[in-house]
Amino acid sequence: MSVFDEHLEQFEGAQRSALAATVATARTALPGAVEVLAWGMPTFRAGDAEGPNILSVTGFKNHNSLFPHSGSLAESLGEALDGWDVTKGTIHFERDRPFPAPLLKRILKARIVEINASYPKRNGELREYYDNGFAKARGRMKGEELTGAWQWWRRDGSLMRSGAFKTGEQVGEWITYDRQGQPHRVTDFGRA
Repeated sequence: MSVFDEHLEQFEGAQRSALAATVATARTALPGAVEVLAWGMPTFRAGDAEGPNILSVTGFKNHNSLFPHSGSLAESLGEALDGWDVTKGTIHFERDRPFPAPLLKRILKARIVEINASYPKRNGELREYYDNGFAKARGRMKGEELTGAWQWWRRDGSLMRSGAFKTGEQVGEWITYDRQGQPHRVTDFGRA
């Protein structure tokens, strides 16, 4: 049983059904996301358990809430959120109705865009995600150049390629993988 399913056990009737339907929509839209417990709430994270938070969902006495982990999402979605009770960190919805699937999918896509735009970090870490929650690329930047170990994945989450850079140039052994994760081709760029 997932952390979401365990969390939903505490709710009853129509509220549990509304939350479960909302979670099901998010699961379908984000097959590459990992479900974790963060801040006491079930949370979808991009790529892996250490990835950035995309969305948390939970219920309260008088409403249910989405936590998109973004203070600027309401601005980027504009009129799409008109009529919704939106605070800096949450979007409230009715206890007995699921959050509308088309709007939820739009929110999830906007979050992935925000997450991707937040990289590279000051320490050079760079991650990029597909709109379905799977990792697309991970590595480091030094200034404008790729540096150190890098990995790239396909949209289905399978590892596609790995290798390293030194001062922005490919070095050492680079591996291209088949969809089962087995090395398909190895290229040696030398100068490791």
